[in-house]
Amino acid sequence: MKKTGTFIRNSALILLTTLMFAKGFTQDRKKSDSLIHLLSENDLSIRSKAATLRLLAIYHPSIDTALFSAKRSLELAIQIDDPLLQAEALEEISGLEYRLGNNTQSLEATLKGLRIYETLGLEERQAASYAQLASNHLGNNAFDTAISFLKKAERIYRNSEEPINLVSTVHNLGEAYRLAGYLDSATLSFEKTLALNKKIKNEFIESYTLGNLGMVFSAQNKLAVAKNYLNKAIDILNSLEDTYSVAIYSAELGTVYKKEGAFSSAEEKYLEALDLAQKINIKEPIRDFNLMLSEFYAFQEKYDKALFHQKQYQVYQDSLINKQNIQKIEQLTAGYEIDKRESEIDVLQAITTNQKKWMLILGICTLVILLFVYLLYRGNRKIQKINKSLSQQKAIISNREQEKVILLKELNHRVKNNLQMISSLLNLQSRELSGHQAQEAIIAGKNRVEALSLVHRKLYQDGIETRIQLKEYMEELVLGLFHAYDAKFKPDFKITAISIGIDQAIPLALIVNEMVINALKYAYEDISNPILNIQIKEKDSDLEVEVIDNGTGFSLENSKKENSFGIKLIHSLVTQLNGVIEKSTNNGTHWKMSIKTT
Repeated sequence: MKKTGTFIRNSALILLTTLMFAKGFTQDRKKSDSLIHLLSENDLSIRSKAATLRLLAIYHPSIDTALFSAKRSLELAIQIDDPLLQAEALEEISGLEYRLGNNTQSLEATLKGLRIYETLGLEERQAASYAQLASNHLGNNAFDTAISFLKKAERIYRNSEEPINLVSTVHNLGEAYRLAGYLDSATLSFEKTLALNKKIKNEFIESYTLGNLGMVFSAQNKLAVAKNYLNKAIDILNSLEDTYSVAIYSAELGTVYKKEGAFSSAEEKYLEALDLAQKINIKEPIRDFNLMLSEFYAFQEKYDKALFHQKQYQVYQDSLINKQNIQKIEQLTAGYEIDKRESEIDVLQAITTNQKKWMLILGICTLVILLFVYLLYRGNRKIQKINKSLSQQKAIISNREQEKVILLKELNHRVKNNLQMISSLLNLQSRELSGHQAQEAIIAGKNRVEALSLVHRKLYQDGIETRIQLKEYMEELVLGLFHAYDAKFKPDFKITAISIGIDQAIPLALIVNEMVINALKYAYEDISNPILNIQIKEKDSDLEVEVIDNGTGFSLENSKKENSFGIKLIHSLVTQLNGVIEKSTNNGTHWKMSIKTT
């Protein structure tokens, strides 16, 4: 029987094993530095640059930089029309997009690479693509499809000169069985993996297999055996500095303790797993661990903590896969199968001209039939035209309205994606400027872009065409800033449940963004009990906004910042909203603003 829920969310290691085996289990910083130095040389050919950028994607520890390098490698490979280099770059893009939680982009890259490998007749490369396709389908709980792809890969790797290919594929097949709930088959595959690994003695394979066996025994409630296997896996992975996998198995160990009733130990392991996931900043485990903690605290009736982790779960869930991703994945898979069938038809047509003649005759007959059907349809339409005229007009109007809604949603989606890309680029640039006086300005710009991105994410996600739910939006915006600046206290919200138009939501978001950042950066030095109140309410036809802190207020030095870009931006946006704003600095800073609602 297949299982769902927390059991499935507890593992993402099939992806990790596939990628780690392909890359030789290393992301060597020195290697990436030497590759960056090599790229700075001007005498490299385009082909050499493409190959070097792909290697940089393999070795660089930053996923964002690695993905940028892989995409640039693909552009150069297309420029020189080198299909093998294109396929290799697509393979790296697929793995990196999957690690970022972008399953749709990962699948699209995998299928493009697979088509090239099939054209070139490279079977082992095809097997690697099958393994990645299995990971993509596991991400959408399509377990039987994933198992089918892994079996294809296993058949190819039986004749491989590299035994690690077969061992990793057998391990991944066991993990697919485990996620599907076929626990006996999973156990057999993992035991086979351990036996095969005795020849190559790979510590990564051993640790993942032991950990996944621990998960199988946990699901079967063989808790003592599960703890033994999980602890062995964690010990090995700690020595290998594999933080991602340690986090996964620590969370599972927390589940084992929870089943035993050792709630203190369970809480400790859950929090340890979340901390590790946040350090490496990979979205999917952060989301899953927050949900596990929310459920754990709710079970313990600690509802304040449960609510906090539930909100954190929702923040990360919003940026990951949704129903439209799944639909696009199905379309891409279907497109791949259609392309493959069309290629087979082209080959058959080239072999026999006789079949071409029959196809031509069949086409002519089909056209004649279609013409006859069309003439019948035209005749029938004339008879019914008067009775159906009104309903047809209504249908046309309805379709046009639906098209407008779809186009507006797509526009918001593209704007959201572009803003997120800009934010990522600014974030990457700020890291490069560590310690430089320009870093703060770039971080401030990134925060403003993220405030804009949040508006469009709400529009696209919630299906709202032109209005934003102000309370939910402002809370998410401010909590995100508190998280970014590592604030140790919580803001106090008093916001009326109203909606406002996007033309007001964007300027208002930027204003509140500037006020909150100013408070977090300058207000609370030597303040033992910091407070930040956000109050928004309707009064008559006005919207009143107040941001209040109990900080040190504006000192003489800070008063000079009245002419800073942030302060100028606040006053400019208030003027744009036809509002008024005033500030007082008694016992802290108190901003009060009034704008007309629309």
